[in-house]
This record gives sequence, C-alpha cells and structure tokens, in this order.
Amino acid sequence: MKIDLGIGVGSLSSTLFRSIPTRPKAGDLVFGLSPYRTVGNGTTTLAYAPASGFLNEVADNFMPPQPAGHRFVYLNFGFNSVDSAGPTALETPPGNTNTIDGSVTFTAANGSGTRVAGTFGGMSSITMADGGFAIEDARPAFAGGFHRVSLTTPSGGKRPTGWNADPVFGEYRRRNSAPVAANLNGGTITGSAPDNLRGYKPHGVLIPYNGSTPSVLLIGDSITQQNDLRFDARQLVGGIVKALGDPSGQGSFGVANFGHHGAAMEDLMDVTPGSNRFSLRYAMLAAARDMNGGRWPFSHIWSQGLRNDFSSMVSATTPDDALALMKVRAQAWWNFLAATFPGIPIIQSTVSTRVTSSATTNYTTLEGQDPRPFTAGVALEQFNEWLVNTSPAPLAMVVDLRGGQRELRPDVQFTGQAPVWARLAFVKAGAGTLATALTAGVAVTSVTINATIAPVVGSACYFEPGTSSSEIKGNVAAVTDNGGGSFTATLAASIAPTYAHAVGSVFATSPTTDGTHPESVVHDIWAEIIKPLKPLIANL
Repeated sequence: MKIDLGIGVGSLSSTLFRSIPTRPKAGDLVFGLSPYRTVGNGTTTLAYAPASGFLNEVADNFMPPQPAGHRFVYLNFGFNSVDSAGPTALETPPGNTNTIDGSVTFTAANGSGTRVAGTFGGMSSITMADGGFAIEDARPAFAGGFHRVSLTTPSGGKRPTGWNADPVFGEYRRRNSAPVAANLNGGTITGSAPDNLRGYKPHGVLIPYNGSTPSVLLIGDSITQQNDLRFDARQLVGGIVKALGDPSGQGSFGVANFGHHGAAMEDLMDVTPGSNRFSLRYAMLAAARDMNGGRWPFSHIWSQGLRNDFSSMVSATTPDDALALMKVRAQAWWNFLAATFPGIPIIQSTVSTRVTSSATTNYTTLEGQDPRPFTAGVALEQFNEWLVNTSPAPLAMVVDLRGGQRELRPDVQFTGQAPVWARLAFVKAGAGTLATALTAGVAVTSVTINATIAPVVGSACYFEPGTSSSEIKGNVAAVTDNGGGSFTATLAASIAPTYAHAVGSVFATSPTTDGTHPESVVHDIWAEIIKPLKPLIANL
C-alpha cells in the first residue's frame, strides 16, 4: 500500500499494518544517497532559540541528483550530546511547532535553473508538531543542484539546526523576521548578511527502491563523521558513508546517517513514545514503514556505535571485567536492533581507539599514548578480536576497521597489548622539519617543510610533538612536491599558531586531534577497506 501524502508525526498509526515488518521490496520507499545527516561535522544538531528579528531562515543546500519519486524528510527535534554513562544522549524536541514555509529545488546556484516546488499532502507548507517530522510528496527526477528550505519559528520558540553550510558547494543561509515569499520563487536569498552557520536542513531523502541496491541505516555516535573535512564530490562525509556512496564498482548505496554525537548505544535502546531516546526517530521510520505496507525503508543496518559504551566502563577494575561488561552491553544492543527491526541484516564494525588527551600525550609514539579508560585498553583489543573472529548472532556481518587506525603497545598496568592510534607513514618515515618559521599568533594558510616523503592529505598538522611548544593545529588539504625533499602543505583553513616554531623544528602529522575522533586520513582508510566489501553487503 502506498500513501502519496506529506506525513506529519501521528498521521499514520504504527498499528495500521499488522504484518511483521521486513525488508523492502521493489517500489517501496527507502533511504537514498544524500549529504543529509543527523549530526554535523564536528558539531551536534541541537534546538536553539533564534532572536526575534531572525525567526525565519532560508538556506540553499547542495543536493546531488535524485530519481523520480524522491521525497525529503524533515525532523522537528535535535540531539543532545552528553557523553557519560547513559541514558543521557537524548532527542531534544524544541518545545514548539516549526513551519516549513516552502521547499524548492533549483538546478543551479542562487535560485537559478529549473525550479520545482515540493508539497506536503498537496500543500506548499506544513507545520511540524513539537518532536514531529514531515515527509514530502513524491517529486520528479532531479538532475542535481540545490535544495532551498524556508523555516519559520514562533516568537520565543526554538528550532533544530543542521551542520554548517559549505561555501565550496555554494551553500549559504540568510535570516528574516518573517517569511519572504520571493525567496521561494528564485534568485539570491534576501535578508540578513549571508553566513555559513548551521541552518535548518532535511535529515534524509526517501527514494523508490529498485529491488537490488542496498539502502543502509547507519546508527552510531560522533565517530560516523566528526573531524572528516574531506567531503567527496557529492558532499558525503565519513568513511563508512563515503564508501557506501562510492559510485564505482558495486555502485552507490543509499544511506541514512543517524549518527548521534556523544551517544552510547545503551542510550538509544528505547522506542517507547515519550522516552526521547530513539522514539522520535523511530516514529519517522515507522511512518515510512507503514507507507510501504509494513516494510522498512532500508535493507540493511550498520552499527558503527559502541565507542562511548566502552568509554563508560570506568567501574571495571580489570580488563576481564571490562570485556565481560562490554560483551553484555553489545549483545543487548544487537538484540534490540534485531527485535526492533526484524528481518533486516545487521552489520557491526570494530570499535575505534580512544586514548587520554593531555599535555603529555604524543601521537607520534606508541608509548606516548594511554588507553582511556585504562581497563578498556587490553579489553578493547580483546573485544574486537572476539567480534571479528566469532561474528556473534544476530549479526549478519562484521567489518574490521582496525587496519591503519590502531597499533598495539604493551599495556602499562595490565598484562596484554593495548590499542593506541597508529603512527602515520609520514611519521614512521621520520616526519619533517619546518623550512620557514611560524610566528605565534600570525595566521598562515600553508606550511613548507623538508621531509623524505609527503604528509598525507587529511592528516592533522602536529608541530614540535613531545615538547613544551607542542600543538596540533590545521589539517592537510593538499600537498605540493617542490622537489629536493621540499613539500608545501596547503591547509584546510588558516591557522594562527599558539607558539613560535623556528626553522628546523619538527613537523609531524596525527590521525587524531583529541585522542577520540579520527581525522579525514582515517576516514579515507576506512572507506578503502569497505569499498571491496560492498558486493558481500549487497548479498546479505
């Protein structure tokens, strides 16, 4: 059964279809490929109160091509980011309605090219309930370009936000005290000065399922994409998403990125209405399921999470204690997914490294890093080994992402090997030295170094590691080989060093800046690991 309507929360009863929900079939709605996600790059999607003069905002969002029948999905809630023992990572309704005044696509920048307006149950606008959602009516095929959304918040109310707009892709937003109808007709958005701050965006796109191309619901924490600054040509971010969306070989899969900054998977294990743990997201998924006659709007689930679950194992006194606790926690999470989304194969990837980030941490050495918490060091490696070697039920597949991301060192407290962040090839080759001095407080957009090999694009710049002048600032966006062992690293954004760094001082690179989140270089490594596995995923 298909219902060709814009759907608001509560518009369809989850008991409408009594059959057991299962995998989609051809013609059903499933999540397609889009840059939309529930957590921004390095930020969390929260609900905030706009000033009275800015109750309306209009944003131009980059959008790759979409097939006929696609529908944008919107949420009227955000996500908190408390990172501690759960349940703490919650969905955060704004406490009020929010109105989508209009949704328009353009095939060229600044409201030019072919214009197509979206509708909600035949209407050009929709008011979303507090904690609710909206799903557009089916749209014609879109050749790619921009999606413009106008959102208005009642006075004194709050609105959810998206991730920062990216000027490289032609994105920006402007704000007004009230809706401006002309902004939905075309042309440059009018209003306040344009900015690239966190304007409202949809959270996914549904497309008709072709019966074979996987559509993956990615559930995890901030590791799904945080600190990945290397967007691909379709603005996809995060190693898993970029690999699944890669058009080569098996082709692009659909992905719904439900990453939640700071979330332990324990936090999400409740879809009871009002719990606001996963219940609001589940309501949207259930509405799409009901539109499909009882079949889910995705064919696979990828669980990237459990990083924060492991971080909460501070009560364990030994690695054996931590390992036992972690197995119980993981099994409960997988059982929850299997019971909540019956019939959908579940993929789990290995849990990434986390080490203490302090003034004495040195990511260029193994001994300069300490697992966080200590009891989870040895236990983390043991857990990942158990996960990879046994693929516990009800998992359909386990993906080992440790290669290139972690190295092992003897634990300082317990018997066994503890995982720490891997030294990058540039560091293993001896790193480099500055060819030009850097002055404290003076911004630079590139760094010239002498080295035997080039630093890897996507790695963090690491100045004088292990010294009192140590600092990690900037990210390598491009490298020019000047010849004779000289390289110029162009930075993703300008940096102003805290300390002065003389000619000849050490320049290294790091796969992380905070001991927890992987930089783009690691996301790229993960993407290359996953791409060859896509035929196996498609056959699950």
